[in-house]
Amino acid sequence: MRARKAFAAAAWIACAVAAGVCGPALARDGAQKDIPAAPLLRALIVGGGPDRAHNQVAIESNVRYVSHLLPPRAPFHVLFTDGDLMSENVQFRLDDQRLDYRTPDLPRLDGPADPNRVRAEIDALAGEARAQPAGGVLLYFTGHGSPNARSGYADNAFDLWAGRVMTVRDLASALKTFPTSTPIALVMVQCYSGAFANVLFENGNPAGATIEQHVAGFFAATPQRTAAGCTPEINEADYRDFTSYFFAALSGVDRMGAPVSDADYDRDGRVGMNEAFAYSLLNDRSIDTPVCTSDAFLRRFVDLPDSEIFGLSYSKVLAWAGPAQLVALDGLSMYLNLDGETRLAAAYQASRRVRSNSSAPQDVRLLRFTELARSIVLAHALVEGGNEPLKTRYAELLKVESGNPLR
Repeated sequence: MRARKAFAAAAWIACAVAAGVCGPALARDGAQKDIPAAPLLRALIVGGGPDRAHNQVAIESNVRYVSHLLPPRAPFHVLFTDGDLMSENVQFRLDDQRLDYRTPDLPRLDGPADPNRVRAEIDALAGEARAQPAGGVLLYFTGHGSPNARSGYADNAFDLWAGRVMTVRDLASALKTFPTSTPIALVMVQCYSGAFANVLFENGNPAGATIEQHVAGFFAATPQRTAAGCTPEINEADYRDFTSYFFAALSGVDRMGAPVSDADYDRDGRVGMNEAFAYSLLNDRSIDTPVCTSDAFLRRFVDLPDSEIFGLSYSKVLAWAGPAQLVALDGLSMYLNLDGETRLAAAYQASRRVRSNSSAPQDVRLLRFTELARSIVLAHALVEGGNEPLKTRYAELLKVESGNPLR
């Protein structure tokens, strides 16, 4: 009961943050005053495991948490497991450590998480966006993922109910139906989710050209690594995963209702998804190794050898970093006890000795540090280069990544 009350508080705070107030605004004389309506956000939340034994309560909690953070008037649909509120398919751990199952406890449930329904919902969102161009779209996926080693981890899958899947190529095909004027925020927190950054390219092929749609994607793990967030433990206060940190920074409240006010790194009075991403890199106390679409863009179009990237002085790379990147890079450096101008080289050499799926906190932060440094250097090389179309497309991508779909 205490957890439910805390969550209700979180929902109230999120509502206030998103809309300014949770009711009509009042002028100083007490009269109501009109506030211009914000551009309409439409959202689709897809959650659940592929079967009952892999549908942990933390996944359901993520669905509920993100649902309550949406602006009050934002239309959204939830697809979860078999789509039946009476199915006892949510796994949780009892006080005696045994596993048990209960029915879903969700604000709404609109259908099953199967490929046809997910595609139909995305197509419907695209149709609405064509009819009413103002506003954006949020697509949030929480559950489990499967690697596809044969594709070089480029076409991994999100695991849907009953053993069905949605691959990178499947989602890339679905996103092509959106008008190019619609900003699409894509957040996926399953294992191996980083492969879905490839939706930025034609047919989800990392060797393809960039699509015309404007997608800003944020993912809990690199394509080769697992992610946190699928525990059967019921105490949300103990959850440590990308969803918790990313959306806490983005909304201004964590999942227990406590305020989060230190993610506005550029001090412009708002927190963008790029800042929430940097906040997660620095603060996420889990095995997550988050990546985003701009990371994939830079690795696709900028070719620099590691010897050149990590041979640079730390102060030079820090000077090239944006405000959010600077705080994350410096904070990770401090956590790792790195110092001196050659710390990039030292970190790179250490990262090469890390096991591919190590869960050691030091190793996880080391991977985050080196990949963030890589992105900063590649971005500088792109901006200083002569390819104007690429620079323009990259600037467009950064603009979408700096948006906040909750406000």
